[in-house]
Amino acid sequence: MSRRNFRAFVWIVAGPLCGLIALAVLAAPMGCDPNDQSEEGLDKSFLRDVAAMQAMGVPVYWLGTEFTVDGHVFRGPYVSEFGAEVEGGGIQMDYVTAIDGANIGPTLTIYSRPAWELAKDRMTNPTTPGASRRTVSVLGKDAEMFSTPGGARPLNATWLVVDLNDVVAVARANSVIAPAARGGGELNPFINNPDLLVQVMQDLRPYPQ
Repeated sequence: MSRRNFRAFVWIVAGPLCGLIALAVLAAPMGCDPNDQSEEGLDKSFLRDVAAMQAMGVPVYWLGTEFTVDGHVFRGPYVSEFGAEVEGGGIQMDYVTAIDGANIGPTLTIYSRPAWELAKDRMTNPTTPGASRRTVSVLGKDAEMFSTPGGARPLNATWLVVDLNDVVAVARANSVIAPAARGGGELNPFINNPDLLVQVMQDLRPYPQ
């Protein structure tokens, strides 16, 4: 019932949105099959985990069904059928867009207070050399943004921690590098400009608003 690591979005050659495949670290099906959609048009696995959180008396926050960043429309939330549960109570969801043939997007995880106590140390004390931390404002609250380099990449991952009292919301983006044949540049707009993650999280709201 636990999911201890965030999914990494990696290069997929000519892969459609519904064919998200992991080539590194972790990945999970995105629930793009029309049969996985509810009558409301939402991912059934997402609704399943929402119901589990609500049964615990824990509120769920989300970013709606789509948002636009840097000219790209991100859609979701998608939740893997198995393994997306957060130890201690929580929900992990993905918002995805296709950029230059790669499936890219942030992962949003909502932690119950008990779940956050289990995850807090690894999320707020990154051990990667060169990791950085800064305070930003989200929804009128002080939030913490963390960034870590990776190999030759000046920024390999960035994540934003927002304490909403009853729950803690964490949005994370990972570096996605295009193949050398396509220029080898960074494709993830949230890595090119981490402040975009702050911008998106300003629209975080209780489900189903």
